[in-house]
Amino acid sequence: DKIRSPKDHEELVNLIKNHKEVRCVGSMHSCAPLVKSDDIILDFAKMNKILDIDLENATATVQPGVKVYELCEEVKPYGYAVGTLGTIDWQGVIGAVMTGTHGGSLTTPSLHDFVESYTLIMGDGETRKVARQDEPELFSAMAPCMGVFGVVIECKIRLVKLQYLEAEMESMSFKEVIPRFRELMESNKYARVVVYPSLDMATVWKANPVENKGDAVDRGATDYASYTNFRNAEEKSLLEGFLIHQKNKEYEKGDTVLRQVVESQLNRLKHYEGAYNHVLCKERNHGIPHADIEFGMDYSRAEEILTSVREWYLTEGNRVPYYNFEIRTTKKDSAMMSCCYGRDTLYIDFQAKASETFPFFNTMEKLFEPYGYRKHWAKGMCHSNPENIIKQFPQIRKFIDYMTELDPEGKFRNEHIRLWYQKIKERLEERENLGTTTNNLGAKEQCFDDETSTTFASSTDVSVTDDSEELDLFDAVATKVLSDAMDSSLNLSRTD
Repeated sequence: DKIRSPKDHEELVNLIKNHKEVRCVGSMHSCAPLVKSDDIILDFAKMNKILDIDLENATATVQPGVKVYELCEEVKPYGYAVGTLGTIDWQGVIGAVMTGTHGGSLTTPSLHDFVESYTLIMGDGETRKVARQDEPELFSAMAPCMGVFGVVIECKIRLVKLQYLEAEMESMSFKEVIPRFRELMESNKYARVVVYPSLDMATVWKANPVENKGDAVDRGATDYASYTNFRNAEEKSLLEGFLIHQKNKEYEKGDTVLRQVVESQLNRLKHYEGAYNHVLCKERNHGIPHADIEFGMDYSRAEEILTSVREWYLTEGNRVPYYNFEIRTTKKDSAMMSCCYGRDTLYIDFQAKASETFPFFNTMEKLFEPYGYRKHWAKGMCHSNPENIIKQFPQIRKFIDYMTELDPEGKFRNEHIRLWYQKIKERLEERENLGTTTNNLGAKEQCFDDETSTTFASSTDVSVTDDSEELDLFDAVATKVLSDAMDSSLNLSRTD
């Protein structure tokens, strides 16, 4: 049994010092094989305390076992909330920070931007605190970093004032959404577009703070005292039916079912009010297991990006192998490896059943390469080509240097991360030897070679474009990752 559940600091330090490879497991929301380890996997169910709530400075300090919803409920009586939320809240707070969890607001950055300090255990067992004000460069590398520097045992995070939100949902054609997209994102505090490509339509969900609790109810909104799920049990059943129809190529039957789902959602979610976390976290129940891939791209190019997606799925013979895809936006930040580094970001999240990920995700990567995508780290550390990472993350050299400095023995790198680290490091050294800058790519280096591309399951994908020995290595690792992704003991398929 690889799983270890330390109950305190002393036991944790002993585990780290006495094992060669250490990875951590959170709530299993990530569909990338970040948890996999050839030695031990740390579970923090017994280190799940909220250590401090500082009302004067509006911060909370948590251990790694604390879930987002637990922190939300603990600070709610004091009139506070977690700074941003994804569509689920059963993730661990620290795990969500480490993998770059974001929300859906152009005025709100990703969760890591709310952190003030980290306390971590290094490979030699020593404790190190990294604070925003003391070590700004290292701090900017800390998250998202996928746990490659050490084990974070404490995190101090800023809180925000609790708000109640008025939420509304409407439907329109996706063609109509595209020219209005920026206005929809910029005129609402929170917004989310869900596209149903087989219907060429979308639902537009938006939410905005009310001045006083009950204001929206007075305007006719439904008062929801708890979570409002994006799909209920009946809608889930219908969507499972859609996937069966799609698999059998019964497309008209599937689209009839899909229209029922959209109509049901519009009836339930047309206009309602609720607490901040209850409204934003819409994916708590009734999910269907899937793998997904999420692309972060420059928000300023939104219209041309969305147009390219629509043109692709309207082309004869092209079909998205799932019932929808989701579009959100997030404010820029300055974290080294953030998908939002230096630019407001448009996120597009595609899903697929595990058996269909290879061809579809590969196709989407090709589609978005001209737009300089950055892929959400929780959905795989490897991109189509190491050159893409070097080009899209200007601070990648500093990040690789910190990996080497803080974990010289590679204790916190599993096979997946070692491959990523080695390939990026080699490419950087090749470029530096040739005097090539990270933004001066040759035509050959930018090329995506169909014959030598390999996509890992569950959004973990890499392409090699040169020698066959490297390709054999990538193929071998891909096979192992695929096997692990299908292993229910690792539970790597998402259900949100």
